[in-house]
Amino acid sequence: MNQVYVIDSVYHIYVSVLLSYENKSTNKKTLLLINEEGTAGIDIYIEPLKQLKTFEDVVSFKGASAVNALKKEASKFDSLFRRSSTLKKVFEQINPQVKDYHNFIANAEINLFHIIMSKAYFLVKYPKNKFRMLEEGIGTYTKKARKTRRFKRKVMGFPQLMGYDKQVEEILVQEPEKMIDAKLRSKSLKLDLGYLLNRLSDTEKKAIIGAFELGNLDFYSKNKKALILTQPLIKSGFKVSPEELISIYKNFIDTARSKGMEVYFKLHPREEIDYESVFKNEKIKIIPKLFPIEVLNMDSSIYFDEAHTICSGAIFNLKHVGEINFLGMDYLNK
Repeated sequence: MNQVYVIDSVYHIYVSVLLSYENKSTNKKTLLLINEEGTAGIDIYIEPLKQLKTFEDVVSFKGASAVNALKKEASKFDSLFRRSSTLKKVFEQINPQVKDYHNFIANAEINLFHIIMSKAYFLVKYPKNKFRMLEEGIGTYTKKARKTRRFKRKVMGFPQLMGYDKQVEEILVQEPEKMIDAKLRSKSLKLDLGYLLNRLSDTEKKAIIGAFELGNLDFYSKNKKALILTQPLIKSGFKVSPEELISIYKNFIDTARSKGMEVYFKLHPREEIDYESVFKNEKIKIIPKLFPIEVLNMDSSIYFDEAHTICSGAIFNLKHVGEINFLGMDYLNK
């Protein structure tokens, strides 16, 4: 059956691209819907992704604007007792372009990354479709939706979200056994990104490299290299100060420098600290926020001797890395 992917991050783009090639090999058509408000600037990839010729179309929508309209403009009665129908109405008012693909979506399987309010429209609009939830990151494994909130939504006739709805028949994650929620773990199947990557031909890899303009970035130094991955930990609710984060990343830089390595600093797409200014005198090479770091897997000639992060799961998605330094979430509690 044809596939729809609803995404809102550059990591989601990487996974969707791999799956689109797999779908194409089995004569399945793929539609990509990008929530442009999920990651600022992500819509720059719409045209390059179209050029891959693996998507029927690539379309942006505004998920957060629909949710905000529901909260601000709907009456209390509609918000409580007609939430589903009201969300559907305001979503389509704000995103009329999505309605143009109704027939395709209605006859496809719908794949949602990180099922939150901004994507609830699809569960409401297409109650008879088969849904999958795809891995977002570490949060997919560790977060649980509160039972009281799920029950409240169920009573209101609104999706429970986060993968708990019956419509969501499968959850694709790289390590199903690590899902801490038993209900979600029972739906979980393996998402094998390595297999999907290995299925690509050299020509297909070159096309993907071209779409993300990898050749325009300075990754091809023959010197020893270290990679540092940041995360928006303050925005994510961790009790850590900017000064503490800067100190940790400065230590990563100094450690790599002490070994004579060039340092590449990858900013998270939602990074809130201006590390480019903070480390302006460190002579590090900044990797743009919107570059999907996993795209480096497409070129085996790009190798990092070390990779450092506090707790970014992206570090484990990289294929051409030597030593990995993953501090872990508990490190911040010391």
